[in-house]
Amino acid sequence: MASLDAHELDENPFSPESQAAANTKRLSSEADRAAVAGSSAKLRRDGYVILERLIESPRIDAIRAEAHRLLANVPRGTTNFGGFSTQRLSNLVARTRMLDDLYLHPQLLAIAEAHLEDQIQLSIANFINIEPGEEAQPFHRDDSLYRLPRPHIPLSVNTMWAIDDFTPENGSTLLIPGSHLLAPREVPSTGDVMTAAMPAGSVLIYDGSLFHAGGANTSQTCRLGTSVIYNRAWLRQQENQFLGVPPEIAKTLPRDMQKLIGYWVANNFLGYLNDQSPARLLD
Repeated sequence: MASLDAHELDENPFSPESQAAANTKRLSSEADRAAVAGSSAKLRRDGYVILERLIESPRIDAIRAEAHRLLANVPRGTTNFGGFSTQRLSNLVARTRMLDDLYLHPQLLAIAEAHLEDQIQLSIANFINIEPGEEAQPFHRDDSLYRLPRPHIPLSVNTMWAIDDFTPENGSTLLIPGSHLLAPREVPSTGDVMTAAMPAGSVLIYDGSLFHAGGANTSQTCRLGTSVIYNRAWLRQQENQFLGVPPEIAKTLPRDMQKLIGYWVANNFLGYLNDQSPARLLD
């Protein structure tokens, strides 16, 4: 069989060269990713990193007020995993514009794209409000949704924004550092559990393979957080963004938000419609 010449390789969207070129089209730049090298290194090593006080009090107060408005009539969970005293509300991209700058925060996007070394998309964004009396959630790995044999490459980067102060008493996220690197059948030691305590306005970033759980709330106040998960653009999103955020809403979003929820073509050929980017639907 004759080998392909350089021109044919350039025209072939499946060639390694074309795929490598497509992979450079990300939401962050090389300079952005270089600027967060320290945080990225900690994320790779420990499975998590905390960035403190990325947003200031006025913004936190506005987000908290919006969250409580949206959560006003949301029922509590019905399982020990979802939490019998926990409110959860998803599809936030369609519900409010209050959080767009959190989804698109330059440091978060750079860390996520550096960790995954790939194009990314928004998998899910939700409010999680842990109320007094809630018990700790079972430890789990969020990327278990993708039934790939372990060990595997990182598939998702999870973030949890603290809208209230996260404390050991009010249900701060529990982590087992380094557990994202465990062998497939290796069981993490609960003796290594740490509490991701952080002041309001901070964000916890962790690998989707890291064992974690919502903590027990033994305090007298709620613990409100915003969970945002990014995954590789070639994976299915946890939340169906195209139905949750239909074109009439997507048209109103900033271009980078449109891309983040999936209105673009990844890796040259994933997600197109009638030989065009789905973003054309929004023109």
